[in-house]
This record gives sequence, C-alpha cells and structure tokens, in this order.
Amino acid sequence: MQEIPNSALGCRFSPLTEDCLRKAGWHAGRKVLTLKYRAYLSFYERYSWFPEVAAFLGEFGDLTIKFKQDEGGSDTLNTHACDASAGVDVSWIQEDYARRIGHSQFCVIGTAFSNHLLLFMDGAGRVYGGFDDYLCYIAEDGTKAIERICTNQPVQEIS
Repeated sequence: MQEIPNSALGCRFSPLTEDCLRKAGWHAGRKVLTLKYRAYLSFYERYSWFPEVAAFLGEFGDLTIKFKQDEGGSDTLNTHACDASAGVDVSWIQEDYARRIGHSQFCVIGTAFSNHLLLFMDGAGRVYGGFDDYLCYIAEDGTKAIERICTNQPVQEIS
C-alpha cells in the first residue's frame, strides 16, 4: 500500500483514506478555527482541552467522512465534535471510561459508525471509542484513527 504524507500532524494516509478525506472537504494545510470547540467542549461540557485536540480539530474539524465497510455498505466518521458531545453524559466518560482506561481526562472529537461510536482523545493524543458499555482503543493519534476507521482495521476492545 503506497502511503502519501499529507497531514500537518505527520500521518501518512493510504490513497483510499485520502480519497475519503478529500471528498469530505479536507485538503493538506486545512485550517479550522477551534474557538467554538474549546468554548463548548471545555467550558460548557467540562471536557479537558489539550493541544493535541486543538491540532486535530484545527485540521479535521467539521468533516463528515464517508467510507466503505467490508460488507460492501458505507458508513461515516464525523468530526463535528460539538454535535458529538451534545446529549452525551460527560460523567460516563470522565468516570466509567476513565476508570477502565486508566486516564482521567478526555475530550470528545467526533463520532463514527452512523454516530453510534463516540470518539474521544486523551492528553497524549490517543483516540478511543465508546458506546454504552463498549469501549475500545482506536489509535495512538487522531490521524491514525481516521486511517484505521476508514480502512476497516480492527480496534482493541477494552474490558
């Protein structure tokens, strides 16, 4: 698989993922103002705000990325972080998920799989996903998480 360096965050996307991103409106060097995310997520929802979250949302925020599933259908990965956080019990993430992962601070960055899987990032930039009692580790950073989700790579479930 040929990899193409194209993100300010240093990730290399496969041609398949790059195509999905471009169709969603992403381009190398894309910049999105993060003030609305910080105001809503940090101050209103009480999530932690990290430089890694700012960098990720600053490049990939407000995208709806469509990708093919292994079964032949399609699905979405959304980086509409404010919408993703709305209606989610912050204490569930900050208590249950935090206890199970072993970290205490996270910030929502979007959703995947028809908005069922909430995506959130820790202070080191690692990305996790959760839906009710299901919790998984997706990737070591946001760009690798996009690649993993768009190419249907397995994730690591956390008990």
